[in-house]
Amino acid sequence: MSPMPYRFLDHTGDFAIELEAADAPEAYGLATRALLHLLTDAPETVRETTTRDIALEGVDPTDLLITLGNELLFLFEVEGFLAARLDVEHCDDDTLEGTLHGAPYDPAHHPIARPAKAVTHHDARFEAREGGVHARFVVDL
Repeated sequence: MSPMPYRFLDHTGDFAIELEAADAPEAYGLATRALLHLLTDAPETVRETTTRDIALEGVDPTDLLITLGNELLFLFEVEGFLAARLDVEHCDDDTLEGTLHGAPYDPAHHPIARPAKAVTHHDARFEAREGGVHARFVVDL
């Protein structure tokens, strides 16, 4: 099994997720996977049987990252949809369009390890660096 391309950090009662990616589309995809992994310790149990198209807006890439995280939590809480993967079709500094692949939530198959309330702006960042993107966001549990 290859190492996770993201890591979880304890953050005063919350969790911070930090990731390194080659570019913005990969960063948004990794954020999607990391949030699933935070919610359930068994992300491999989420089969990609359903899709959802998304079109999100933010004021900058950091805000867009937070908007994505909160959209994923909304889809889980309201529609019972667990997103396992994001295929980005278009993104720039303030828009993100793509397709989420995942499955309907089934408590018998998808153990929820850490219920999450929201992705917050606190300590969030999305930085272009030489060789890629560094991103960090905090999830309020």
